[in-house]
Amino acid sequence: MKIVKLVLILCIASSLTACTNLKEVREYATESAKFSSYNELTLRFRDTYSREQPYLNGEAEKLAQATDLGRKAAYDDLIKIQKSVSLYMETLAQVAGEDSFSLAKELDALKGGIKAHPNFNVDAKQVDAVSNITQILAKWITSAHQEQAVRKMVQEGNEPVQTLLAGMKSLVRIYKATNENEKNEVLGLLETNIAFADAKKDALLIALARAHIQAKTVEYNNAQVKYELAEKGLNNIAEGHTYLHNNIDKLSKAEIKTSVSKLAKDIKIIRTNLESL
Repeated sequence: MKIVKLVLILCIASSLTACTNLKEVREYATESAKFSSYNELTLRFRDTYSREQPYLNGEAEKLAQATDLGRKAAYDDLIKIQKSVSLYMETLAQVAGEDSFSLAKELDALKGGIKAHPNFNVDAKQVDAVSNITQILAKWITSAHQEQAVRKMVQEGNEPVQTLLAGMKSLVRIYKATNENEKNEVLGLLETNIAFADAKKDALLIALARAHIQAKTVEYNNAQVKYELAEKGLNNIAEGHTYLHNNIDKLSKAEIKTSVSKLAKDIKIIRTNLESL
């Protein structure tokens, strides 16, 4: 009887140790899953034309309309890329944790995959990565807490996760460039019209235009900061998954846990800063 009790105690202790060893992995995966600023920036990118349309005319407006159709056609797929990464991280947190919950509905949203959008650097690799992530999630989404499951999931998921994160970073850079172009077009038009306005006859219009320039400048600058923070956060998420992949057999080591914990905290800080803007 004493031997049975001793074995039971050792099993419980071993189970608790495994949970402790994976606590940092859960933190990293949970913070990565919460990193949703990409969605907000993608929505802003989609709605570029609706903001710039009042300032456009002629050929410039026709070109902007055509580009607008491309953005809107790609929007759902651009969002699916983020959903794939987010659901992967939620599943990784679940596999590394003690609680069990279903993510089947979220997985259903990824079915059907995405299409390539060469204009936005979404190529065959991104399309395949979403498909691969979906297959990996279907396999691991109901897994119980165990270090072996985490090890295998990270090993299988690293390549498609890195591909999707690289695609998201590339898209954020496109969003940033689009924001800069919009800023130059809108502010350039306003400043040109102020320069040619009659200071006496159009005093009120000039004052309103200057106030509008100030407000738009703040908007564009805030967006610029968000793009830079989002890219930094995505870099940290990619770095974290690479680190887990490269050290997957050393998760119980103190230095590994410390490094993973720091990455999780860095991602949380960036996410918090983004949400405050």
